[in-house]
Amino acid sequence: MQRLIHLGSKNYISTNDLDISFEPDAGRGPVDFKVSRGGDKTIVEIKLSTNTQYLHGYEEQVEEYGKAECTDKMIYVFVDLGNPGRLKKITDTHQLNLQSQKKVSELMIINATAKFYEI
Repeated sequence: MQRLIHLGSKNYISTNDLDISFEPDAGRGPVDFKVSRGGDKTIVEIKLSTNTQYLHGYEEQVEEYGKAECTDKMIYVFVDLGNPGRLKKITDTHQLNLQSQKKVSELMIINATAKFYEI
């Protein structure tokens, strides 16, 4: 998944004079991506819906990586492979965090469920 995102973002990164680092480790473990321009840094953590640690990644892991990288610009990418229970849990948790004005990462959801079309 990381390589797919890298290939898809390569032109955008180059055009906008950005730097992308894969799995940089600033002391709390490797975050999936760090995108930066000068001192402006954004970290990106990706979890598949099949990963049992998906909620821990959203609630704890991405924030720890943000602290280690000294940034509050955090994106959590949830790749939904067809687990509606986990999708609901993470979106509900995110909404509750926003309502309570807790500092949270931006949540991006990629629908990667199988699509079937009749011809």
